[in-house]
Amino acid sequence: MVVGRALRATGCAACRLTLLRSFTSLAGPSIRIRQPTRFSRCTTQPRQLRYSSHVGRNDESPRTNEYHEGGRVVEEKDEEDELDGDLEFTEDIEDKQVSAIPWYLQVESPHRAPRPLSERQLIPELPELPPPILAPLMQQVSIDLGLDDLKLLDLRKLDPPPALGANLLMLIGTARSEKHLHVSADRLCRWLRSTYKLKPDVDGLLGRNELKLKLKRKAKRAKLMGSSVDDSQDDGVRTGWVCVDVGVVDEAEGVEESAPIRDFVGFGRRTEGVRIVVQMLTEEKREEINLERLWTGILERGTPKDIEEGQDLDSSETTQQYFPISASPSDRNSASSSGQNRSYHTSARRLAADVEARSGPGPRSTFQPTTASPFEKFDLQSIQDAIMQDLALGNYNKIKNDVIRYSQSVPELQKDGWRPFLLHSLQSHLESVPAEEALKMLGTGDSDRSSTPFLVCFYETLSPIYVSEAEAEILIWLSCFAQEIGHPGYEYFRLLELLDQFQVSGVQISLSSYRRLLRAILTPPRGQDFYHGASHAALEAATGIIQTMHDQGFDILSEDLLIELQELTMPDPLTVVPEHKIYTDPEETFDLPSLPMPPISQRFHVLLVQLNLPLFRDDSRMRLMDLYANRQYWQQFWEIFRMAPRQNKPQSASMYAFMLFQVAQTKHQKACMTVLRTWIVDLQQEDPPIELTGDVSEALKACLLVADPHVEKDANDNLEARGEWISLWRRCQ
Repeated sequence: MVVGRALRATGCAACRLTLLRSFTSLAGPSIRIRQPTRFSRCTTQPRQLRYSSHVGRNDESPRTNEYHEGGRVVEEKDEEDELDGDLEFTEDIEDKQVSAIPWYLQVESPHRAPRPLSERQLIPELPELPPPILAPLMQQVSIDLGLDDLKLLDLRKLDPPPALGANLLMLIGTARSEKHLHVSADRLCRWLRSTYKLKPDVDGLLGRNELKLKLKRKAKRAKLMGSSVDDSQDDGVRTGWVCVDVGVVDEAEGVEESAPIRDFVGFGRRTEGVRIVVQMLTEEKREEINLERLWTGILERGTPKDIEEGQDLDSSETTQQYFPISASPSDRNSASSSGQNRSYHTSARRLAADVEARSGPGPRSTFQPTTASPFEKFDLQSIQDAIMQDLALGNYNKIKNDVIRYSQSVPELQKDGWRPFLLHSLQSHLESVPAEEALKMLGTGDSDRSSTPFLVCFYETLSPIYVSEAEAEILIWLSCFAQEIGHPGYEYFRLLELLDQFQVSGVQISLSSYRRLLRAILTPPRGQDFYHGASHAALEAATGIIQTMHDQGFDILSEDLLIELQELTMPDPLTVVPEHKIYTDPEETFDLPSLPMPPISQRFHVLLVQLNLPLFRDDSRMRLMDLYANRQYWQQFWEIFRMAPRQNKPQSASMYAFMLFQVAQTKHQKACMTVLRTWIVDLQQEDPPIELTGDVSEALKACLLVADPHVEKDANDNLEARGEWISLWRRCQ
């Protein structure tokens, strides 16, 4: 009753429906209120649209009631009809939202026939000259780790080498799941460390329980956000790809060592062994990336045919290092393309008219040394002897005219070939004279060009327009030689300016010239009583030169260069050292007092010891040990001596003899006794055992005489005498 009165009291149909909805919403579905359509008196009622899934409706369906309110026609629906329309509209929307992707864009995933297990677990065949570790590595990856579809790619002939390193072997395998991928990679690294003492480098590996923990955290965040389902595979947690860099391993036995390549282009540094990389991927990631197709195409394009056929490059095809003035920059680049030199892309710009005037109308060519014909009137040796005799007499003007005249008959001296020939003759003459006379011949300084006949002849021989590589080498040598003999007018910063000029001109510098530059910059000046080490400016200049060497493809981690840098940068030992800074230990220094090493020398020493470099030669290690022993850096001395056992390499007899002699020279009795008791056992455990003869026997006797000065007399006078040192002395005889 009350509801009926309230409904009748309202003025319009919209108000009645609003009031009715407030009561019915407590017990049933809500009523959607359609906005009433307003018409004027002269307009007709428009046709109404209904959202319904029915195809057709009966004409006898309920009609709307019309009320006239204040001059307006208002439309009102029946309540049940309104509810039915809302439900039908909601059902249509839900039907449309069942699939967000249209039917014409839905692609069914292809169904592949399952491959047999025996086919998936096939181990690829070994390549030619495989490293010894390759066969057990593939067995471990296939059988123990369970990776399928193994594929081995031999990238050792790829030129230029890939970014992973030169002499590369790549093994690709498929894991069954993301968890299997990370567990297999972790077990492979542990197997390499424990079995072969290698230090593999891994990218993309998640540690133990790390993947599980990250997935739990991700699911928790999704639950808090109201979405527990994540269809995205690229979630930043699951990688699907793990790259295990095994490192550089030994090559196969019987592999002939190739001649050192001077001009090297590629990533990283040249290595003596073979680098192995294991690519572990899930099945989806492997199909997406398709590493086999990528590297196979690169291998087909980047492998020289002469290397594939097993043919060696002819020595006649090597790049000539001399480019005379008549050669244009384009000819120079074409001549050096066979060597694949990494050089600076900038070159000196010269006027075409000057080059044409200098080179003449004929075709330009580079200087290529050939063997002198026996039918020629002159040969190089006779010309060289005549030049040296005239240089000794000081006939510099006659020398240049004679060489130009000889060049008309000798093919090697034609086309400006006489210039480097005469410059090398002047170099030999300057090196042969005493230092006092050489200082006079070099004039007042590096800017002097005409104060002495030697300088006039030297600089007139240089090309006036284009400096060749041979001439650049001679100019660097001249400045460095002047500094070595103590000429005050040649300073190292002028060397840096000269090097910058060559770099801008695009002239390549050889490795020997770079090392000569480093020696000239880091060598202590003459007449200095105590050398405190290289200055900060000299170290910065040396660092810039090393960076330039690296940019041009030189191996800056070679043992000769590293040892030379250690020798050049090491200051003189301190005469007075506080007692608390002297380190002595029976195991690390064998009771020898070890002085503290300077910081820069300590950094170089750590670099030598901790870098994964091939084992240094015996003579290189002896240089370092002698350097350390003279300065009483015994802790570092023994670390260099232990480099071979640390890399599972045998120690040579010469190394033992050198070590024992160095210890005997200290005259430290306790140290000699400790060394003898320690290393005599290792001598017998070497493979093969080292016999106590030759230099080893003499070095042992020198240590025994320090440990027991009367051991020789006791062993010879009393044949029945027994003792630790007497028995060892008799073994050495």
